[in-house]
Amino acid sequence: MLPKAGRPEFYLPDNRDLGRLNAWGRKAVAYTSLSSSYLEQLALAQHHGLATRLLDWSMNPLVACYFACSDHAGKDGAVWMYEMDDAIMTDEITRETLKEQRGVFGYLPKAAFPRVINQKGLFTVHCDASHKIDVKQSRFGSEFTNLMQLYIPATLKTEILDLLADYGIDRSCLFPDLDGLSVYVNAGTAKMQRA
Repeated sequence: MLPKAGRPEFYLPDNRDLGRLNAWGRKAVAYTSLSSSYLEQLALAQHHGLATRLLDWSMNPLVACYFACSDHAGKDGAVWMYEMDDAIMTDEITRETLKEQRGVFGYLPKAAFPRVINQKGLFTVHCDASHKIDVKQSRFGSEFTNLMQLYIPATLKTEILDLLADYGIDRSCLFPDLDGLSVYVNAGTAKMQRA
């Protein structure tokens, strides 16, 4: 499990991946106000598709299931469960101190923007961006590891998405903006035409 900035097509060694946020932030201020917290800025950029060293997680298993089923309809999906270490980063981390860190850390952002709130979002911060999660024995028993995967067959994805929608887990909830609403309404229209 690697964040987008750690994958070969986006990887920049020697912490150069952090330069993306500077370029993004110079233009993002035209659309929104940015937090003074460097990690909150990374989280906002991550939620809008920038290749960062943050990897998205959710504390809500239904939200995780939605994301596992919502893309690539013809491919099997997976929900990953990660038991985070006690190594947690706070909003006081600066770009310079982030460069000095090594390993994978947890980060729970403040409720700074609606996507994080509705998705019950939290992140792992990978230092360097290509640093993988260390898989080890769970604190809850020797038969488990701290990183586990549950497979979702492609044939069940549509049915699961319908069930999740009954619980209010859909694009309009998880992306509470006009883009999310538009995708949700378009999907409903297409569904009615198939019926």
